[in-house]
Amino acid sequence: MERKIILSRKGFDSANGGKPSPILEDGTLLSLPIPNKDDNNSYSELRYGKYSFYEILSHLNVMDKFKNCECHLDPDIYKQVKSRGDEWVACFGQSHAAFSHLEAKDVNKGDIFLFFGWYKQTVESDGLIQYKRGASDQHIIFGYLQVGEKITDERIKELYWHPHSINHEVGKNVIYKAADKLLDTNLPGYGTFKLSKDLVLTKDGYSRSRWELPDCLKSSPMTYHDDRSRKKDYFQSAMIGQEFVMKSTPEIEKWIISIAENNRVE
Repeated sequence: MERKIILSRKGFDSANGGKPSPILEDGTLLSLPIPNKDDNNSYSELRYGKYSFYEILSHLNVMDKFKNCECHLDPDIYKQVKSRGDEWVACFGQSHAAFSHLEAKDVNKGDIFLFFGWYKQTVESDGLIQYKRGASDQHIIFGYLQVGEKITDERIKELYWHPHSINHEVGKNVIYKAADKLLDTNLPGYGTFKLSKDLVLTKDGYSRSRWELPDCLKSSPMTYHDDRSRKKDYFQSAMIGQEFVMKSTPEIEKWIISIAENNRVE
């Protein structure tokens, strides 16, 4: 079976959250989970370093209504943001239209998600994290997950820490558990990245949806896109859709291993 690569749009966007996720001064790409009243995590409970996610949102002048709001921690690949039991494994879930799209493309064990989101540089001063003046808005790859197991049946409920284990209809919902290792490496099957130019999709000097794709992706057909997406000077990424699926190649897999080896946060 041919392996698939999925560019997966995640975190705050213009419709959900309304502000970019922060690039912290140490290069951390901190994906802010979108608000969702039906989920089992709150911004106040999640932490990164010395701050709760709510405190970070407050610093960035994101609306105060998020103080006690639940949020959708998915993909769940930042192990350190909350206390974890020994049974925790990194997971990613989907439902509704995005689930149907992934099912139609037969995304399954061995396939690799590359998660990207909307980011902006920040600075910390006097205990406050704020967007850096003049910093550009960018789409950046912040993490990955290679599928070790695809679960769509009642066993989903065993993954109690994941938001897709609750309040979802069996048969129209999926959780992908991370593989033990990435491809044929000793790297874990999931991870997050620190900032590197190799991870930035947005072309320098352009709006965030206009990309400079890595050479290995430039000729690869991608769902939600067609020949009209390939402009003279840039690749116009789709404004709709969460999961952009393409066939893998040896060159793409070498590139994925390279960015994971060079940028994965331990």
